[in-house]
Amino acid sequence: MIPRPLLLAPLLLGLAVAAEASVSTIDQVGQQFSKKTMTVHAGDAIRYQNGDDAIHNINVIDAADLSRDMGLQKPGENIEVLFDKAGKFTVRCSIHPKMKMTVMAE
Repeated sequence: MIPRPLLLAPLLLGLAVAAEASVSTIDQVGQQFSKKTMTVHAGDAIRYQNGDDAIHNINVIDAADLSRDMGLQKPGENIEVLFDKAGKFTVRCSIHPKMKMTVMAE
């Protein structure tokens, strides 16, 4: 007979791995995001890297048109945005209106 703690160990390990969020990276170069669309899991984050020589200001807009202003991002800085709920989000730079991308959180 296998001891009960050993039977539960794989289950607990699986839950710990499933609960760990991942972080993807999007570059900002030439006043553009490196991807126009991206799909993540709800609870994941995206790290936005400013590789430009210009300041950016990332805004995340959800389906209800609510905006999260992530503040000014100087050249060389990173900003992480958590997509904690499922939905469709528009990410844009309020300084450079042509910079926008869509994030689908599932």
